[in-house]
Parts: sequence; C-alpha cells; structure tokens
Amino acid sequence: MRYIKAEHNRDLKEIILFPIGDLHIGSPHFDKRELISQLKLIDENRDKARIIIMGDLAETALKDSVGAGVYEQQENAQHQMMSAKTLLYPYRDLIDGIVTGNHEERVYKNSGFDLMLYFAQIMDLENKYMRYQGVISYTIFKRDFNVSVWHGSGGGGTPGGAMNRLQKQADTVYADLYLMGHVHRRQAHTKVIYMPDNRNGKLDLVKQVFVVTGSALTHEGSYAEMAGFAPTEKGFPKITLSVEMQVKGDFKLRKKNIKVEI
Repeated sequence: MRYIKAEHNRDLKEIILFPIGDLHIGSPHFDKRELISQLKLIDENRDKARIIIMGDLAETALKDSVGAGVYEQQENAQHQMMSAKTLLYPYRDLIDGIVTGNHEERVYKNSGFDLMLYFAQIMDLENKYMRYQGVISYTIFKRDFNVSVWHGSGGGGTPGGAMNRLQKQADTVYADLYLMGHVHRRQAHTKVIYMPDNRNGKLDLVKQVFVVTGSALTHEGSYAEMAGFAPTEKGFPKITLSVEMQVKGDFKLRKKNIKVEI
C-alpha cells in the first residue's frame, strides 16, 4: 500500500475530487459521452479539481473471461489503453493517484504484464501508481484529509453488499474518505467514531465518509444484464473537501468537511 502526498495548490479553500474508473474502454457498452460529460465538469472546476483513477479503464476481455467480451470488444488491450491516454492526457496534471482494476489484473495474471503500470508510464505518472490500493493526503488550511483508494473486489450486487465491502477497508487503514469502484454504482455512507484528543484531554467525534465511485457502462445487452444484475445509473460522484473556520472563545478551530454529490 502506497502513501502519496498530493501536489496541489495549498492556498485553495476547497478541493473537488473526481474519481474516474470502470470505463471499460473497448467494450461496446462503454458510454464515451458519460466520460466526456465528466471531463467537461472537471474543466469547469479546473482550478480546484483533482482526479483519482479507480481502475478498470480498459475492458481487456480474454478467452477465459466471463461473458462474450472477448468477441465483442472493439480494440485490443494495448489500443484500449492508448485510447484512455488520448482521453485523459489533457488532465494528467490533475491526477493524484492510480490503482489497477480486476480487468487490468486479468492481463497480469495471464502474462505478467502490468497494464495499468503501462498506462501510468505512457501518461508519465509512474510516481502516482499505487497498484492495488493506497492513501492520498490533501492539505487545506493546515488540515490533512486522508483518502483511501481501492478498486474493489468480490460481489456487490446489492447496495448493502457493496457498502459493506467498502466499509471493511476501515479495518485495514484509517482515513477520512474511502473510495471504491468495481460494482458500477454510485452511493455514499457516513459514520462517526470517537477519537481521543490526548493533548486536550477529551474525545472528539470524527466523521468518515465511504463512496462507491460509479461507471460509464450501459446495461442493455451487457454481461450485467445477462447475469441478472439490476441496471445502475451511469456517472461519477463529485466530492468536495473543505475546511470551516469556527471560533470558540479565544480559539479558532478548523473543522474538516466532506461533501459528496452522487
């Protein structure tokens, strides 16, 4: 697991995170318009936008993959990644972290070739590659936001199943925000825990936010329809990190805020 300190403008009052993944470029069910819509939103917020790549950029269907993807995909794996580069390279300066997905992992298991590392290299972002999971730290007004990033694995056919899978990441690493893709849906959940404040001799309530990060896949005619999975709405969440200044007596407190727009 890698730790990355994000290189962003420290004078910003807020940062907007755009997690992008589960595009499955090369699949006939990849909706390019959905990605273009997200990139336009990033352009509108470019001065404070940051991007995290969540894996499964490419379809990479193999002969032993589930469904008929190996016969349906429109490009080979290398060309799929070159298409991803064409679409995302204009935004490479905003990308803070990259994790691999199970579709890229197919290629690694069959050949030892790390396709997502290849993507990071052709984007000149090898230093942002975290492979399976990692933590990215953002600093706003001297407050650190730790973001856990993981593509996801296993089932998640129901909203509850997907969120349970994501929340288990809190057993692995502490973070303010947890991101997971893989299940092709968008949803969010929050919880609060007590955190000891040894310096001031008290307990603080700390909020943790869990977000499943969506996809750009249509449902009709896809493997998801064949397998009987319910359709999910396309698109990606918009997550705003900010710090609220609060005055209590002679003290100024910096309260961390995380706002999720699904």
